[in-house]
Amino acid sequence: MSRGTSAPLCFLALCLASTSFGQELLRLGQDGNGFLGAGDLAVLSSDEKRSDLPCYVEPLDSELEYDLNFRAGYNAEIPLAALAGDGNSLRVVFRITPLDSPGEQVYMQHRYVVPSIPADATGAVNLPGKFRLGPGKYKINWLMRDRVEKVCASNWEVAAETVEEFEKLASNPSASLVTAFSNEVFADEPPVMRPREALRHVKLIINFAPANAAMARLNSYDLSSVVSMVRAISREPQFGIFSVVAYQSQLEQVFFEQDRAPRIDFPALGDAFGNIQGGSVDIEKLQDKESSRRFIQELFETHLAKSEDEPDAIIFLGPKLVFDRSPETAIMPQQALTSAPIFYFIYNRNPRAYPWRDAISAGLNNHEIHEFNIFQAKAFGQALKDTLLLLDQQQPVLAAEPASSSH
Repeated sequence: MSRGTSAPLCFLALCLASTSFGQELLRLGQDGNGFLGAGDLAVLSSDEKRSDLPCYVEPLDSELEYDLNFRAGYNAEIPLAALAGDGNSLRVVFRITPLDSPGEQVYMQHRYVVPSIPADATGAVNLPGKFRLGPGKYKINWLMRDRVEKVCASNWEVAAETVEEFEKLASNPSASLVTAFSNEVFADEPPVMRPREALRHVKLIINFAPANAAMARLNSYDLSSVVSMVRAISREPQFGIFSVVAYQSQLEQVFFEQDRAPRIDFPALGDAFGNIQGGSVDIEKLQDKESSRRFIQELFETHLAKSEDEPDAIIFLGPKLVFDRSPETAIMPQQALTSAPIFYFIYNRNPRAYPWRDAISAGLNNHEIHEFNIFQAKAFGQALKDTLLLLDQQQPVLAAEPASSSH
């Protein structure tokens, strides 16, 4: 919520963002650059709201994300007049305390360098903060301190409601889990403890193009959502071998492949994604009426053909695959298709925008394919749960190359 606007507002927000030290997890009494002083601890423990440094703090409700973790946070708004001068520094510290289950208090901080601001500046600047939570209720004690020790302090409670039907999913966070929020979409995933027996090989075929052909690239929210769903799948202990095929349908290009690995290499996937040139399509492909059909056919023939070493499950994931000339009938004959079960997680936040079948659905209409429409995080959790139930009904297949129990 903005309580004032001016030209310096956007400029200052950019300056603060570029000079922020980022979010840090703190240990009690120590932050790696000194100590969490007694004064800060006293303010956080007092529950007293203070405004000698004028600011407005708006708590944000918790929200289930596509990796099935909860995100919560706040928006802190400060009048530019309160920061006027030749420069300043701001330090935000907040403590998160579990209320309904045992758990340690967690401290986090943000630090900002404030550039010079004229005394007659108007408007305000917004400094948001985010963090991740497991199911439960929490109390947040929050403070902001400037260079001359003026303090703004607030406190509030937030609840992350348990999604009971997802409790058996590995991605469902444990109660009282509190971690820092990272904006790094392709950050490496921590190892997962997996049993050595009956590990399944799953092949993920992921589309990184928007369904809307007018958009050159996925926007940041949709990109994060797609990668978060891949993370949730990677955390399931019964999946122990991963093959990944990442493609950009508008460019008709496969830009990343990983075969039979014990972990998904998210940083390498991110590097490959960053190297593709969204928005530039080969002119010959635009003039070729059969180009898109050939791309889909090659994708299917390469990754869905019968073989002696088939995966235990194949999961298509991503926005609907929409071409100007999408295939309308099956591309591969039934006898040529893999015997592995095929699942399609169709990410479509606005189902009314394109309610028709896409190229994947049409191209596989002679094969049993389990389709799930993913329009929100809860729908993805249900789809993942149903997928695991369907796989559990089959005989478990021992992995030919079992992954280490530490991965």
